[in-house]
Amino acid sequence: MDDNNLKINPPLYMIGLKTLCWRCGATMPVIALLAPKVDDTEDQVCILSNIDFIPEEVLSFIQNKVPTFILKYSKTIGRKYFANTCPKCRVIYGDFFLHDEPGAPFFPSDEEEAKSLYIKEIPLSKSVEIRASLGIGLGEVILSNAKRI
Repeated sequence: MDDNNLKINPPLYMIGLKTLCWRCGATMPVIALLAPKVDDTEDQVCILSNIDFIPEEVLSFIQNKVPTFILKYSKTIGRKYFANTCPKCRVIYGDFFLHDEPGAPFFPSDEEEAKSLYIKEIPLSKSVEIRASLGIGLGEVILSNAKRI
């Protein structure tokens, strides 16, 4: 799906795990946002990627937990987006490799892979707008199986 201004209604979750940097091999956190209530998605649990706008209160919460989730320019897609970056070598771990390949962290092949993720609710008192791409189809598996923290 193309990037959209999405109206996200509470709850909103941060999902993630630790993985190895593809460049230097350092252990690094990677996260994504999971939204069960996005307007105009027919109650699908959505995973957000290629995020280029996040409200400050949401970004603040995320960066307090994972400071390496930053707005950074990607040569591959030719624009800036909020990307997971290695704390050691600062390279982007691109959203394509995290979201779009079966078996990738945010594209689990089964419930067991979804159990490797953690999930944490981001406190929201009202709806927010986020500009991102939507992934539909695996959100429910992650929501049901990820470890709540």
